[in-house]
Amino acid sequence: MIWLFIIPVALYSIIIFTLWYTVRKKNTVELPDIIPATAITVVVACRNEASTVSALLRSLAAQDYPAGLLEVIVVNDNSTDRTPVVVSEFITNNLKPSLIKIRLINNPFTGKKSAIRHGIEKSSGELILTTDADCTVGPGWVSAYAGFYARTGSDMILARVNQPRGRGFVSRFGALEFAALQGVTEATARSGFPVMCNGANMGIRRETYLRHAGQLHEDIPSGDDMFLLHSVKHEGGDVGYLADAAAAVNTATAVSAAALLRQRARWASKAGRYRDPATLALAAATAACHAAVTAAATASLFSSHYLPLLALLSLLHLIPDYLLTRHAMNKKEEHLPLPLFIIMDFLYPFWFITVGLLSFFPRMREFRKR
Repeated sequence: MIWLFIIPVALYSIIIFTLWYTVRKKNTVELPDIIPATAITVVVACRNEASTVSALLRSLAAQDYPAGLLEVIVVNDNSTDRTPVVVSEFITNNLKPSLIKIRLINNPFTGKKSAIRHGIEKSSGELILTTDADCTVGPGWVSAYAGFYARTGSDMILARVNQPRGRGFVSRFGALEFAALQGVTEATARSGFPVMCNGANMGIRRETYLRHAGQLHEDIPSGDDMFLLHSVKHEGGDVGYLADAAAAVNTATAVSAAALLRQRARWASKAGRYRDPATLALAAATAACHAAVTAAATASLFSSHYLPLLALLSLLHLIPDYLLTRHAMNKKEEHLPLPLFIIMDFLYPFWFITVGLLSFFPRMREFRKR
């Protein structure tokens, strides 16, 4: 009976291989030169980000987009550190009248969702871009979005988030998993069935956001990006993927195993509210695959008879996982060491199950910057 575990692993492998094959056939579309005409607002919600927000603001101030068409709104989400002071000092000391306008406003409510919504309600741009306070962007970030939006008119635009590998096993493990998630994001979006996104790098029409803002489940602390994606899809809105390297955002990496585990558990905790068929189907296939591998590994501890099955299942999902993750790493112009990937991919099913179990315990997934 245990040999039936091959079925969910094979199904998962076919899905991931199909996604990889689809995305590798799609080249990055060269965006035409345009005369900038779209008013754009960048909204950044931040809480206790005094140590990182200056780097983001410097990168936003260096954008090559016309200053008259660009504004940045930083929403202070009840910070208890010097975040609002740091932002205010940056605005005072670093900006000239000819540069973009940066505004600092306070969130009258609590939580990132309400902070972003408040910022967008106060915005004047036709297109809203969101990123996080611990990220940095290249000088062509806004221009890349503007060109894509002018060509496609998409209601929602997704783009890549790069996370450095750093040092140590935990950092490398988290970065490889993050790269794999970015690979799935790109592959599903460019296949016409987007299942995930990241609010650290996302664009949306202002009117589209406001129309869907009531579908973001305010009772859940995070998940504004995913719930927004699903709501836009459900309405039939156009969701595009901006593959231009200039549109990528660089983010920080988790500094410890505990922080990484809490972050992933927080992400997984939202799954019970998802209603998007494509997202649920992929999540179910992934969970079934990793549960089967974990069960085979557990059985092998009691009987060597199951070791061949474990080896087969591990190899079956390793190959497509490697292909898709390597594709994502190539986008970052980073090498993916095969030996390291083999070790991490073998451990991943156990990590996946652990994260899934912890997602049911609120105290285990709590994480707030201090």
